[in-house]
Amino acid sequence: MTKEKLRNSLLKFSYGISGPIDEYQEKQLDHLGNSAYLILTLVTPVLLCIAVLLALVTTYRIAFWFAIISLFALFIIVTWYFYIIAIRQKVLVNEVDSGGLKEKRKIAIRRGIITGIVFSLIECIGLIIIYQNYSVKWSYALIVNVIIVSILVGLFAGVLAGVIAWKNLKKFNG
Repeated sequence: MTKEKLRNSLLKFSYGISGPIDEYQEKQLDHLGNSAYLILTLVTPVLLCIAVLLALVTTYRIAFWFAIISLFALFIIVTWYFYIIAIRQKVLVNEVDSGGLKEKRKIAIRRGIITGIVFSLIECIGLIIIYQNYSVKWSYALIVNVIIVSILVGLFAGVLAGVIAWKNLKKFNG
């Protein structure tokens, strides 16, 4: 039994691939990763230059939030764009024998639940940091708002991750 590379383990975890990664998947994921890296390294300095110009023309707070939001949006757009390409190219399809399909579906559901919990916590922490930055007085309504928004973001992310992992399962008859 050969020991799996850390890189392959991270690829499998990130893209929800169960089972071994074949040469086609590895080649395509490398190509997509290199393309995403190239786009990120070319667009990020442009966004940061725009943020610096905004700091000179407007306030630092506007420039700061522009930089944070634009970089976050860039990462989300690039990630989802390449994820959709990987799905279309059938790179992420997991061929599972009919006996293991039920087990893999349970894993897909667990992946969705874990993703939802993680995203809820990240959203909650982010909102608390933002509200603390503006020295907002905490009230019960604000606390309920933070909790509800965090749960909704986590629910959306969890359902999306679970559905994608579920859809990538394909029964293998052989």
